[in-house]
Amino acid sequence: MTVAAAYRMEPASELSATAPSPFGTPVSFGRSMGVFHAGHTPFAVLMLGAVGYEELCLRATWRSLAQALADKGIACLRFDYPGQGDAQEAADPQGLDDWFETVRAAAELLRRSSGCERLVLLGQGLGGTLALKLAEDLAPIAATVLMAPVGNGKRYLRELAAWTRIVSDRIGIGTDPDDDTRCAVAGLRIAPGRLPAIATLGTSALRQAPSEQVLLLSRSGHGGDAALAEALTGLGAAVTQRVYQGYETLTTDPTAARPPKATIAGIVDWIVERAEATGSAPVGIRTPQLPGPAEGVLGDSFVERPIRFGPNGRLFGVLCEPLGPAAREPIIFVNAGRDYHIGWARVSVSQARAFAVRGTASLRFDASSVGDSGVAADGPEEILYSQAQIDDVRLAIDAMQARGFDAPVLIGRCSGAYAAFHAAVIDARIRRLVIVNNERFVWDPDESVEDAIRYAHRSAGDLGATLARKDGLRRLLTGKLRVGPAGRYLIYRYRKKLSVKLAPMLGRLTKHGRLHHQCHRHFAVLAERKVALSLLYADGDVGLAELQTYFGEAGKGLAVYPNASLTMIPDADHNFTHLAAGQRLLDALLRIVAP
Repeated sequence: MTVAAAYRMEPASELSATAPSPFGTPVSFGRSMGVFHAGHTPFAVLMLGAVGYEELCLRATWRSLAQALADKGIACLRFDYPGQGDAQEAADPQGLDDWFETVRAAAELLRRSSGCERLVLLGQGLGGTLALKLAEDLAPIAATVLMAPVGNGKRYLRELAAWTRIVSDRIGIGTDPDDDTRCAVAGLRIAPGRLPAIATLGTSALRQAPSEQVLLLSRSGHGGDAALAEALTGLGAAVTQRVYQGYETLTTDPTAARPPKATIAGIVDWIVERAEATGSAPVGIRTPQLPGPAEGVLGDSFVERPIRFGPNGRLFGVLCEPLGPAAREPIIFVNAGRDYHIGWARVSVSQARAFAVRGTASLRFDASSVGDSGVAADGPEEILYSQAQIDDVRLAIDAMQARGFDAPVLIGRCSGAYAAFHAAVIDARIRRLVIVNNERFVWDPDESVEDAIRYAHRSAGDLGATLARKDGLRRLLTGKLRVGPAGRYLIYRYRKKLSVKLAPMLGRLTKHGRLHHQCHRHFAVLAERKVALSLLYADGDVGLAELQTYFGEAGKGLAVYPNASLTMIPDADHNFTHLAAGQRLLDALLRIVAP
């Protein structure tokens, strides 16, 4: 039996029919795209999201909130502002007029699709401020929900600048010398020409309430939220004020920012109460015109379309295609961590459009429960490093095949590299694979995924310094030194590395010997199928420890696999946050994945 034959090459699930998905209908309009949910109540909810890093962290929460509204029969629409998320940007945008126009267009699309004239405005962060500013233009408004709205634009920009430094310091890269905004948190930029207009936004100049009833989710001890509640009350609104539980966690880490069930339920229940109080009178209700398949958003030599695929359309992605002839081998981008399909610093968007200009189509998509993809009823609680995520990659391969493309190139970073690697091992349709800053070739079942995600990027330097102090090692061995969860995880990694190094001598007698054998067996499968395997690492990346563990110093052991290559990218962090680092990664990908 050949090595490849040892794996069951079962076909992946077929693409679901094109019936409306219970997970929402993708739509596109102007420069933007979004997701619409149908309903049957007297009003519909227009969701005005946050921007930048806050939006990245809250994407799954926004999707879960929309789904919860839809489950109660309330129509809603969520969408991206120009230059944010999947939306396209003008060459040199000035001011926020196109954002305002996009909000108005979204409101009209929602009214047309739902049949509802009266809207509920639901805004997070800067989206809440836009709801207050545009409420009169968007009337009639049945109610308003404000989630930690920006009260002062100038202060908001200062906070972004400070948060940019905090996130950069946490990553250990410093601020980006090429960022002319100085407020691109995690590399997510707001165009410089928009910043002066954002600085003028705020809640202090309110002249009228956006609606008779307002729900305000405020931050604990936040004076601006308290002042806003007082001002709205003074303008005649009935204000319900509640603490925004979990706000700090939700807006600081996209991996830890799981949708807060209690907060979502509280918002939905409040809106449902308003709907029930309104009754079912057909006053001001149009005949709904449900949106058809998204026509797409036209860019510079490419077009992008939001699509759903997989069982019941559970998975969401954006298909980016050249306007001219496309190469038959497209690209599929796999999520890194819980960063949704735009990628950290929006690198997946930049890469997809750069490839499309050169004639290569791509699909950037979200695995189950990540970003815009729904939760599988029978799926695992943690999708990362799971078989379920690997299965989702295969569903994406099916989706591209159903659209006439062959043998997609898989590109994944970090945990996405793991999923792409294992999907390529299982699925014989894959002939080219690119894994970037991969941290696991095989998974130790005794390792905690939660600890790996939380502590994998922690340096062993702090632990080493602790052990080097007087009696440090003795205190550790006797249990008198408390290293905490991070320290225990670093010790686990160190012991694993030593154990795997001994694996070739001990064979399959030890667990790590079996893992070593499994890793090389996977590589042998890819070599036998002649899959072009490209490994890319940023200089000094933590994933190099895994490479060294299984393939020796500088990955010299890769030489036995002629299909594999190793490329090092200088001056880059694990996420390729800085503009120049992202460009170096893009240049490397363009060289490797040539049409």
